[in-house]
Amino acid sequence: MPGYKLHSLKGELANQWSVWVNGNWRVTFRFTEAGVELVDYRDYH
Repeated sequence: MPGYKLHSLKGELANQWSVWVNGNWRVTFRFTEAGVELVDYRDYH
C-alpha cells in the first residue's frame, strides 16, 4: 500500500499492523482467519 506507510508492529503488538491515515492518525488492525479486525484508530503523538 504505497503512501499509507503500512508496517507491522513490534513487541507486545507484534500480531498487529498499522497504516497512516492523516497527520498523526493511524489505523491499527490484525489479520484473522475471517479477514481483518480493526484494533484501534488513534492519534499517536
